[in-house]
Amino acid sequence: MNYFFKVMEPVKMRIKADEINIRPADERDLEKIFEIETRSFKKPWSKNLLLYSIRIGGMFVAEIDGEIRGYIAFSKILDEVHIENIAVEPEWRGKGIGSHLLKFVIEKNKDCEFFLEVRPSNQSAISLYKKFGFFEVGRRKKYYGDEDAIMMVRRKEIIRRTK
Repeated sequence: MNYFFKVMEPVKMRIKADEINIRPADERDLEKIFEIETRSFKKPWSKNLLLYSIRIGGMFVAEIDGEIRGYIAFSKILDEVHIENIAVEPEWRGKGIGSHLLKFVIEKNKDCEFFLEVRPSNQSAISLYKKFGFFEVGRRKKYYGDEDAIMMVRRKEIIRRTK
């Protein structure tokens, strides 16, 4: 007698806003942020670059039950915000943490335009950005060395329409 068992993937439960704490990163968070960074990107940022972003106030972390599960790094000049990095621990992806981080930064900078670069192969990130009103405006050839970058923008008009 042959028995077939279907292996089920665990259901990815979305994290609710009241289950997540988003706060400014501080230097004590560096090791965990660096761990997430190296697990997330082919060419991770150095500890020094991450530390610089923390020190200038351009990084926030997402905590769940007191543990850092993701972060966002950005810079702001006048009315322009450049999203430099979003990363979530691999085991915690698909639960909405990246969405919460991006929404947090957008809400804190409502009267700004947003810019970012993303790998064409990173379809989950592209979907996230499109969900928040970003659209493609061009390409940067070989931006990542092995791959071009899609340049995406979120205009102020989009921000006003979503209020």
